[in-house]
Amino acid sequence: MTETLLELETRLVQAKEARHRLLTGTQEVTVSLHGYGSTTYTNGNVEALEKYIHELQIEISRRNGSARRGIIRTSF
Repeated sequence: MTETLLELETRLVQAKEARHRLLTGTQEVTVSLHGYGSTTYTNGNVEALEKYIHELQIEISRRNGSARRGIIRTSF
């Protein structure tokens, strides 16, 4: 299933709102995952939600043509 940029951005906003609710006291939140249903996050798995947010940000960057590059290290 190919998602549009708008769908990805909407999911990113929803995921960030879910993270905010978790971190400010709501015990659990449910987030839609790529049109394949949903999952419930609790305080115990905030890291999984953070990973999902990061993956969405990467995909949005790719679609916008501004994918992040890795750190360039130089040595002399």
